[in-house]
Amino acid sequence: MATRKLKPSEWQRYFDGVAKHIPSMKVGVTILGEDIGVQPESQGSALVGISWDHNDQALTVDTANWSHRIDRPAEIFVQEEGGMLSSVEVVDQDGSKQIVELQTLPSLPAS
Repeated sequence: MATRKLKPSEWQRYFDGVAKHIPSMKVGVTILGEDIGVQPESQGSALVGISWDHNDQALTVDTANWSHRIDRPAEIFVQEEGGMLSSVEVVDQDGSKQIVELQTLPSLPAS
C-alpha cells in the first residue's frame, strides 16, 4: 500500500480521475478529533462518487444513502492498493481528521 500527500493543486485532477475509474465499492467515514475522540460517521454504503469542488473548497463523498461533505481541508492524503484508491485522510483546519475508507464489493458469481 502506498500513501501519499496530495498537493492542493492536485486535488481537482486526482478526484476527477478517481471518479472515472471507481469500481463498485462500499464506503465508510470516521471522524477523529481531540475533543470528540473517534466517531464513526457512516459505514458500509455503496459509493456513488467522490469529488473535489474547487469553487466551494469541499470534498464530497456521495453514496446511495447519504452524502458527506468536508469543507476547506488543510491536507489530503490518499492510500492506494493495487492502483486503486483505498482510503482518503483529510486533515481539517483545526487538526481533526476525517478518514474515508473504501472497500471493493464482492463480485456476484456468474450464473
